[in-house]
Amino acid sequence: MRTSHSQKIMNDLHLEPIFSRLSEDEFLRIKRHLYLREYKKGQVLFYEGDHRDRVYYLYSGLIRLEKNDPSANFSYIDYVKHNTFFPYGGLFTDDDYSYTAYAATDIEIFYISSKIFEEVVLGNKQQLLYIYKNLSRVLSYHEIRIRNTTTPSATERIVQALAIWMEDLGEENEDGTITIPYPLTIIELAKMSGTTRETTGTVVKSLKEDKLINYEKKLFTYLDVEHFHEYLT
Repeated sequence: MRTSHSQKIMNDLHLEPIFSRLSEDEFLRIKRHLYLREYKKGQVLFYEGDHRDRVYYLYSGLIRLEKNDPSANFSYIDYVKHNTFFPYGGLFTDDDYSYTAYAATDIEIFYISSKIFEEVVLGNKQQLLYIYKNLSRVLSYHEIRIRNTTTPSATERIVQALAIWMEDLGEENEDGTITIPYPLTIIELAKMSGTTRETTGTVVKSLKEDKLINYEKKLFTYLDVEHFHEYLT
């Protein structure tokens, strides 16, 4: 059942970048098959290997993506913030999801049939170009993360993971600093950077002492934004 709340949100979605290049008729077709659902923190949207029958638009909250190799020695972790479409990877090609998606906070999320979304997008060159540019951006950060895993310095891996979080999840404040508006733990940062909790905690403490970041109540604020931008080139 669609509520007045979901209908109100849907009426504004055409202004969002992922939908703004669609014609009125194209968006109406999307809208007829678009549904809003709420998940509590910790609930699973889909598991790695599940049939990729839906694509999503996260309206509010944070989602964690995770993939483990068969040996369990490697773990891929990523996050999706509010007002973001996903997954870009696998569009038009994959039959199954390549990772598991969890609600990292309470979330509100739209979903639509992958088949319908892909059919509409294939008929719109501007929309295809937008998706291609975003996929290229995702791939560029994956390249940075792969480079990060080969860096022998644990400190550099942690700082680079923080830089990626800043770019992907951060929101700029009036004073030019950037804050991630979602609670993220030292343990999550350790997993992201492939280090121990103890080492990660020590590095975060040092970054705080050097006035590069602030970390209070599980919220990261980047005080020296340019310092972290250097790790994204």
